[in-house]
Amino acid sequence: MANSVKALKIDIEEVTSRTVRINHKEYFDVNAGAIILDNFIIVIDTLQYPKQTQEFREVLEEKYGLPVKYLFITHYHGDHHFGAVKFKDVEIFGSNELRRNMEKRLETSWNQKAFDDWKESVPDLAEIIEEIEIILPHKGFDEKYVLFDNDLKVEFYGSGGHSSCSSIAYFPDQKVLFAGDEIASGFWIFMSDTTGNPEKWIESFERLLKLDIDIIVPGHDPITGKEYIEEQLIFMKKLKERVLDALSQGKGIEDVDVPNYYEPATEWQIPEALKFLFKFYSEN
Repeated sequence: MANSVKALKIDIEEVTSRTVRINHKEYFDVNAGAIILDNFIIVIDTLQYPKQTQEFREVLEEKYGLPVKYLFITHYHGDHHFGAVKFKDVEIFGSNELRRNMEKRLETSWNQKAFDDWKESVPDLAEIIEEIEIILPHKGFDEKYVLFDNDLKVEFYGSGGHSSCSSIAYFPDQKVLFAGDEIASGFWIFMSDTTGNPEKWIESFERLLKLDIDIIVPGHDPITGKEYIEEQLIFMKKLKERVLDALSQGKGIEDVDVPNYYEPATEWQIPEALKFLFKFYSEN
């Protein structure tokens, strides 16, 4: 976990000639990304700290000789957009639900006390945390949104799985998908957000399998391929089946036979996922 300025080091990797992955390994291996079009750059998420965001924006604009014109935010979790203050001059967008979720957080947990407590817990990063400013998106979409630049286009799809505002970016020219936290490759999935919906997650994956995808940049962890969507989909369906089976027999969370999958990134992932699934399927 990042607790010093040194631990904020980021890696910037060219995935294809027009796509980039920005990675902060010290914080759950979180990723941001960028798509390089003919006349401008679209950035996908920002990482957690403005210092990191400023660094990768400067690298992108210098390397490709183009301005960042858009910032697309995949969902409302802070590790994906707390750096947005460094993009105040560009158009920021995401799903329509994104703004609603962010406004709710501003009313509840994104208050001065929370940020003061955070700074107190990691004093070496206090000045950097102080830079964070919650920037609400300027526009949104529900199911699909498309941006064009000459003959190139980027497609954005709402999914609503990992969180109610989760959405993804697809660049068909180079068959690259930026999946946000719908995918965390090589680890147990992040399934616990109270706004999430496992049914929409499954439906979204079934739609994604119809797209021509070679490369996936997940919200966390290493780059992967389309086969990972099918692998995770199979796991999610098995997990759903076993949760429903436990519920039908009046069993508890501790009685669920969790299917084999990757190791969790942190110990709370599996119990929190089961708690979430029990609540969701009990109510739906």
